[in-house]
Amino acid sequence: MSHSDGAADLHMHTPASDGTIGVGQRVAIAADRGLEAIAITDHDVIDEWFETRSTTRQDIQVITGVEVRADLFDTKIEILGYFVDPNDSKLQTMLERARGFRIERNRKLVKNLSVVADLDLCYEALDAEVEGNLGRPHLAEVLIERGVVDSIGEAFEQYLAKEGEAFVPMERLDYKEVVETIHGSGGVCSLAHPGRIRSDTSTVEQMVETLANAGLDGIEVWYPYGSETSDQYADITEEDAAALAERYGLLKTGGSDCHGPESGKFRLGEVQIPADELAALEDRAA
Repeated sequence: MSHSDGAADLHMHTPASDGTIGVGQRVAIAADRGLEAIAITDHDVIDEWFETRSTTRQDIQVITGVEVRADLFDTKIEILGYFVDPNDSKLQTMLERARGFRIERNRKLVKNLSVVADLDLCYEALDAEVEGNLGRPHLAEVLIERGVVDSIGEAFEQYLAKEGEAFVPMERLDYKEVVETIHGSGGVCSLAHPGRIRSDTSTVEQMVETLANAGLDGIEVWYPYGSETSDQYADITEEDAAALAERYGLLKTGGSDCHGPESGKFRLGEVQIPADELAALEDRAA
């Protein structure tokens, strides 16, 4: 299947986390691009727009989703939840905890940057300037504006990435809790972009086995950077992800990971999953 001849794009973000356009605009673009369905998968939050597990707007099925950071083998993974109930109290409590981890990390990061980059930074002021979640990309922009660095890459390398001078690790939820809580809200779980996990290939294969044993339903097979290779990430191709899905009886999911215009990641509909995979996902959710 080519990346753009399917039925649904099941991975995108809005200003509720780190996207640039809201659900309404997402629906309009999806309709324009001939999609049948989209899933909104903001990081650790479900936009207030959502009231049910799935709804229809402009003949587009809009699936209530979420992308949750979790820990497995001391490594960050992200688990996508589809058809989750936005009114489920356990799910909302877990997501609030996850957002708390991010806030705590960012407060420490701003404090560290003030010292190592000799800047007068205030977390509350920076957070107020940002729509959605304050994150490291925003802090990189601040470093550029203040003349400390010349590029986002330099900001991360010198200050914000794991080996950077101001880096602060972030606490993460346990993967079992994430899977169980998504299931408890009526949702279906899929491992996001396995080829973007900062680990080696054999470890990611072990992760998929561990997650499958914990009840994982699916794995992202189609995503924008499935063919990219990097020393930082596991070398898991689209074919590898599909083979893992077959081996562990997992559903195949996918999406563009679109963050919207002016994000560098505006690609809604460029990655789609076939209609039969969407139907299988709906069956599992039912």
